[in-house]
Amino acid sequence: MADVRDVSTLQVRSTMTVVAEPTLCWAIRTDDGLLVKPVHQFVAELAANGTSPSTRRSYCHDLLRWLRFCEAIGITWDQATTEDVRDFVRWLRAAPNSQRVRSGKGSRPPAGSVNAATGKTYLREGYSPRTINHALSVLSAFYTFMYESGRGPWSPVPAPQRRRDHVPMRRVRYRQKVPIFQPRSVTEAALHDLFEVLRNDRDRALVAVALSSGARAGELLSMTTRGVDAGQGVFAIEPKGGLGSRIWVPAAPESFVWIARYLAQRPADQEDGPLWLTLRPPHQPLNYFALRQILERANARLGTNYTWHDFRHTFSHRILADDRMTLTDAQALMRHRNLETLNAYSSARLDELVTALHRHLATPPPAPAPSIHYDAADMAVLFPGLTP
Repeated sequence: MADVRDVSTLQVRSTMTVVAEPTLCWAIRTDDGLLVKPVHQFVAELAANGTSPSTRRSYCHDLLRWLRFCEAIGITWDQATTEDVRDFVRWLRAAPNSQRVRSGKGSRPPAGSVNAATGKTYLREGYSPRTINHALSVLSAFYTFMYESGRGPWSPVPAPQRRRDHVPMRRVRYRQKVPIFQPRSVTEAALHDLFEVLRNDRDRALVAVALSSGARAGELLSMTTRGVDAGQGVFAIEPKGGLGSRIWVPAAPESFVWIARYLAQRPADQEDGPLWLTLRPPHQPLNYFALRQILERANARLGTNYTWHDFRHTFSHRILADDRMTLTDAQALMRHRNLETLNAYSSARLDELVTALHRHLATPPPAPAPSIHYDAADMAVLFPGLTP
């Protein structure tokens, strides 16, 4: 029997790169600049099926990790076995996630610990269960395409078993158990403290827009200078999965005040360029890293661990708590395709549960119902011989 591979000492080198590509938007190239043709064929299939550029980019990054892993264990992608997929999952569970390596000096809270101010768990440095499950889905789709097109072997990724009537589905091999969703909305007092430490009007405008519209990070970055209509109270974004199309999204009047303050300080554009720029010359458009750094600086001052998606949760929590909002209103404002997705945002915060419990404990218990007593003499008349 072969020994189990030790993935803890495996050296996975950062070879190959995901690059922007004019035809299909994204591709993987080798260090010599050559296209990785199997991935290119797969991405072409994704494009033909109408997937968004951001989805294609995400798939390329999942496949890049897999190709680097195959290179590290000395095989090519078409030689992989189910045991190699198993070891890939083991490696992902233990490997540091480069997107989660926290920068900066000084002591950092241990990954997985709970922040005392927010009650949120710090992300672990490895890959999350959802990320691992997504990677397995991408690999399965890639190998299925390559096999059906006659370009590769049968998929080494375990497939779901066919469900039998009245028999619960077991989790597919190597699929990770996803932890129970935790609410991430921010309290009003905490938001006040956050605004106090934001350093400029650009950052305040970004937070105000996110809080009053539920815009995702990518949607915020898609805003343009001419895509802001303060008179109508809307701004244009490229929504998640929007395939390049743009839609108008409403936001609170206060957010447009902050945008106006920011635009008064921002270099003027001759064309319809990205709205959010870096503050220092040469004033480049903000990217995901720069957007994340805005909150990292605020978190360092407050001792918190907020993320931009927390503001989307806060927006959802507010509208779901409003009795005047219907579920279809909330679905439209959150830009969800399925109404069921709102369930993930409807959980009560811990502080709300504490308040509800204290309110319950402070309410006196109801008085006991008066007991009914019967005279023994009357009972003897009604039931002779049965009374003691």
